[in-house]
Amino acid sequence: MKNPIDAIGKACPIPFMLAKKEIDSNTHQFSIIVDNKGALENLKRLATSTQYVLTIEDKENLFTITFLSSKKDVKAEQEHSQEDKTPITPLALQSWTLFIGKETMGEGEKELGLNLLRMHLYTINANNDLPKNIVCMNSGVRIATQDQQTIATLQSLEKKGVSIIVCGTCLDYYHLLDELQVGYIGNMYDITKILTSSQKVVSV
Repeated sequence: MKNPIDAIGKACPIPFMLAKKEIDSNTHQFSIIVDNKGALENLKRLATSTQYVLTIEDKENLFTITFLSSKKDVKAEQEHSQEDKTPITPLALQSWTLFIGKETMGEGEKELGLNLLRMHLYTINANNDLPKNIVCMNSGVRIATQDQQTIATLQSLEKKGVSIIVCGTCLDYYHLLDELQVGYIGNMYDITKILTSSQKVVSV
Protein backbone atom coordinates (compact mmCIF):
# COMPACT_ATOMS: atom_id res chain seq x y z
CA MET A 1 0.00 0.00 0.00
CA LYS A 2 1.30 3.45 -0.87
CA ASN A 3 1.97 6.13 1.73
CA PRO A 4 -1.08 7.62 3.47
CA ILE A 5 -2.67 10.70 1.92
CA ASP A 6 -1.96 13.70 4.14
CA ALA A 7 -5.17 15.72 4.50
CA ILE A 8 -4.25 17.29 7.84
CA GLY A 9 -5.50 20.87 8.05
CA LYS A 10 -7.43 20.60 4.80
CA ALA A 11 -10.97 21.92 4.91
CA CYS A 12 -14.03 20.07 3.70
CA PRO A 13 -14.56 18.83 1.00
CA ILE A 14 -10.86 18.32 0.14
CA PRO A 15 -10.34 15.09 2.20
CA PHE A 16 -13.58 13.69 0.76
CA MET A 17 -12.53 14.53 -2.81
CA LEU A 18 -9.03 13.07 -2.32
CA ALA A 19 -10.52 9.78 -1.13
CA LYS A 20 -13.12 9.78 -3.91
CA LYS A 21 -10.33 10.17 -6.47
CA GLU A 22 -8.73 6.96 -5.18
CA ILE A 23 -12.05 5.14 -5.26
CA ASP A 24 -12.80 6.34 -8.79
CA SER A 25 -9.38 4.96 -9.79
CA ASN A 26 -10.34 1.57 -8.31
CA THR A 27 -7.50 1.68 -5.79
CA HIS A 28 -7.75 -1.53 -3.78
CA GLN A 29 -6.42 -0.12 -0.51
CA PHE A 30 -5.40 3.33 0.63
CA SER A 31 -5.20 5.43 3.79
CA ILE A 32 -5.91 9.08 4.45
CA ILE A 33 -5.05 11.11 7.56
CA VAL A 34 -7.39 13.86 8.80
CA ASP A 35 -7.50 15.95 11.95
CA ASN A 36 -11.18 16.73 12.42
CA LYS A 37 -14.31 14.72 13.07
CA GLY A 38 -16.25 16.45 10.30
CA ALA A 39 -13.87 15.01 7.70
CA LEU A 40 -13.98 11.65 9.47
CA GLU A 41 -17.78 11.50 9.25
CA ASN A 42 -17.72 12.49 5.57
CA LEU A 43 -15.25 9.70 4.82
CA LYS A 44 -17.39 7.19 6.72
CA ARG A 45 -20.35 8.23 4.59
CA LEU A 46 -18.27 7.85 1.43
CA ALA A 47 -17.25 4.32 2.39
CA THR A 48 -20.86 3.40 3.16
CA SER A 49 -21.92 4.43 -0.35
CA THR A 50 -19.14 2.40 -2.02
CA GLN A 51 -17.77 -1.12 -1.85
CA TYR A 52 -15.12 -0.26 0.73
CA VAL A 53 -14.74 -1.11 4.40
CA LEU A 54 -12.98 1.15 6.88
CA THR A 55 -10.54 0.77 9.71
CA ILE A 56 -9.92 3.88 11.80
CA GLU A 57 -6.92 4.62 14.02
CA ASP A 58 -7.20 7.57 16.39
CA LYS A 59 -3.99 9.02 17.83
CA GLU A 60 -4.39 12.32 19.65
CA ASN A 61 -7.16 13.48 17.33
CA LEU A 62 -5.27 12.47 14.19
CA PHE A 63 -7.43 9.95 12.39
CA THR A 64 -5.81 7.48 9.98
CA ILE A 65 -8.64 6.01 7.91
CA THR A 66 -7.85 2.97 5.79
CA PHE A 67 -10.15 2.09 2.90
CA LEU A 68 -10.14 -1.55 1.75
CA SER A 69 -12.14 -2.62 -1.27
CA SER A 70 -14.57 -5.46 -0.71
CA LYS A 71 -14.60 -6.29 -4.44
CA LYS A 72 -13.31 -9.78 -5.19
CA ASP A 73 -11.37 -8.92 -8.34
CA VAL A 74 -10.59 -5.26 -8.53
CA LYS A 75 -7.98 -5.67 -11.27
CA ALA A 76 -10.30 -7.57 -13.61
CA GLU A 77 -13.10 -5.10 -13.00
CA GLN A 78 -10.75 -2.18 -13.62
CA GLU A 79 -9.59 -3.68 -16.95
CA HIS A 80 -13.19 -4.30 -17.96
CA SER A 81 -14.06 -0.77 -16.97
CA GLN A 82 -11.24 0.62 -19.09
CA GLU A 83 -12.34 -1.41 -22.10
CA ASP A 84 -15.88 -0.11 -21.88
CA LYS A 85 -14.94 3.44 -21.01
CA THR A 86 -16.02 6.08 -23.50
CA PRO A 87 -14.99 9.73 -23.33
CA ILE A 88 -17.40 11.81 -21.30
CA THR A 89 -18.11 15.34 -22.41
CA PRO A 90 -19.47 17.38 -19.51
CA LEU A 91 -22.95 18.47 -20.53
CA ALA A 92 -22.56 21.39 -18.14
CA LEU A 93 -20.23 23.12 -20.59
CA GLN A 94 -23.26 23.57 -22.80
CA SER A 95 -25.97 24.28 -20.29
CA TRP A 96 -25.48 26.35 -17.16
CA THR A 97 -23.91 29.47 -15.69
CA LEU A 98 -22.60 30.11 -12.19
CA PHE A 99 -23.37 33.67 -11.05
CA ILE A 100 -21.21 35.02 -8.23
CA GLY A 101 -22.56 38.34 -7.00
CA LYS A 102 -20.45 38.70 -3.85
CA GLU A 103 -17.15 37.53 -2.42
CA THR A 104 -18.78 35.23 0.11
CA MET A 105 -21.27 32.36 0.04
CA GLY A 106 -24.36 32.87 2.17
CA GLU A 107 -24.86 35.40 4.96
CA GLY A 108 -22.96 35.74 8.23
CA GLU A 109 -19.27 35.95 9.08
CA LYS A 110 -17.19 37.11 6.11
CA GLU A 111 -14.30 34.70 6.72
CA LEU A 112 -16.65 31.72 6.88
CA GLY A 113 -18.50 32.88 3.76
CA LEU A 114 -15.27 33.22 1.81
CA ASN A 115 -14.11 29.76 2.89
CA LEU A 116 -17.46 28.29 1.83
CA LEU A 117 -17.14 29.92 -1.59
CA ARG A 118 -13.60 28.57 -1.95
CA MET A 119 -14.87 25.07 -1.12
CA HIS A 120 -17.78 25.41 -3.53
CA LEU A 121 -15.50 26.37 -6.43
CA TYR A 122 -13.05 23.61 -5.49
CA THR A 123 -15.86 21.04 -5.54
CA ILE A 124 -17.12 22.23 -8.92
CA ASN A 125 -13.59 22.04 -10.32
CA ALA A 126 -13.17 18.48 -9.05
CA ASN A 127 -16.31 17.21 -10.81
CA ASN A 128 -17.34 16.71 -14.43
CA ASP A 129 -20.43 18.89 -14.13
CA LEU A 130 -18.72 22.12 -15.15
CA PRO A 131 -20.55 25.35 -15.96
CA LYS A 132 -20.12 26.90 -19.37
CA ASN A 133 -19.70 30.34 -17.77
CA ILE A 134 -18.85 31.87 -14.43
CA VAL A 135 -20.01 35.47 -14.06
CA CYS A 136 -18.49 37.65 -11.32
CA MET A 137 -20.28 40.88 -10.37
CA ASN A 138 -20.33 43.43 -7.55
CA SER A 139 -17.92 42.39 -4.76
CA GLY A 140 -17.75 38.97 -6.42
CA VAL A 141 -15.05 40.42 -8.70
CA ARG A 142 -12.65 40.19 -5.76
CA ILE A 143 -12.39 36.41 -6.18
CA ALA A 144 -10.76 37.01 -9.58
CA THR A 145 -8.45 39.76 -8.36
CA GLN A 146 -7.45 39.41 -4.69
CA ASP A 147 -7.95 35.90 -3.29
CA GLN A 148 -5.17 33.61 -4.51
CA GLN A 149 -7.03 30.41 -3.64
CA THR A 150 -10.12 31.25 -5.68
CA ILE A 151 -7.94 32.69 -8.46
CA ALA A 152 -6.06 29.36 -8.74
CA THR A 153 -9.32 27.42 -8.91
CA LEU A 154 -10.78 29.77 -11.52
CA GLN A 155 -7.60 29.46 -13.58
CA SER A 156 -7.95 25.68 -13.48
CA LEU A 157 -11.59 25.93 -14.58
CA GLU A 158 -10.61 28.31 -17.36
CA LYS A 159 -8.08 25.78 -18.67
CA LYS A 160 -10.91 23.25 -18.84
CA GLY A 161 -12.90 25.54 -21.10
CA VAL A 162 -15.05 27.46 -18.62
CA SER A 163 -15.46 31.15 -19.53
CA ILE A 164 -14.82 33.52 -16.63
CA ILE A 165 -16.57 36.86 -17.17
CA VAL A 166 -15.79 39.68 -14.75
CA CYS A 167 -17.90 42.83 -14.62
CA GLY A 168 -15.87 45.83 -15.83
CA THR A 169 -18.09 48.39 -14.09
CA CYS A 170 -17.62 46.53 -10.80
CA LEU A 171 -13.85 46.31 -11.24
CA ASP A 172 -13.75 50.03 -11.88
CA TYR A 173 -15.93 50.80 -8.85
CA TYR A 174 -13.65 48.80 -6.53
CA HIS A 175 -10.49 50.17 -8.24
CA LEU A 176 -9.47 46.67 -9.32
CA LEU A 177 -9.22 47.05 -13.09
CA ASP A 178 -5.45 46.59 -13.03
CA GLU A 179 -5.60 43.61 -10.68
CA LEU A 180 -7.60 41.13 -12.75
CA GLN A 181 -5.74 37.79 -12.73
CA VAL A 182 -8.18 35.43 -14.43
CA GLY A 183 -11.02 35.72 -16.93
CA TYR A 184 -11.93 38.64 -19.15
CA ILE A 185 -13.68 41.95 -18.56
CA GLY A 186 -17.32 41.94 -19.65
CA ASN A 187 -19.96 44.64 -19.87
CA MET A 188 -23.63 44.49 -18.90
CA TYR A 189 -24.66 43.60 -22.46
CA ASP A 190 -22.30 40.59 -22.46
CA ILE A 191 -23.41 39.46 -19.01
CA THR A 192 -27.13 39.89 -19.70
CA LYS A 193 -26.82 37.91 -22.91
CA ILE A 194 -25.03 35.08 -21.11
CA LEU A 195 -27.58 34.95 -18.28
CA THR A 196 -30.64 35.03 -20.55
CA SER A 197 -29.28 32.44 -22.96
CA SER A 198 -28.24 29.92 -20.29
CA GLN A 199 -30.52 26.97 -19.69
CA LYS A 200 -29.85 27.30 -15.97
CA VAL A 201 -28.26 29.98 -13.78
CA VAL A 202 -27.03 29.06 -10.30
CA SER A 203 -26.45 32.04 -8.01
CA VAL A 204 -24.28 31.93 -4.89
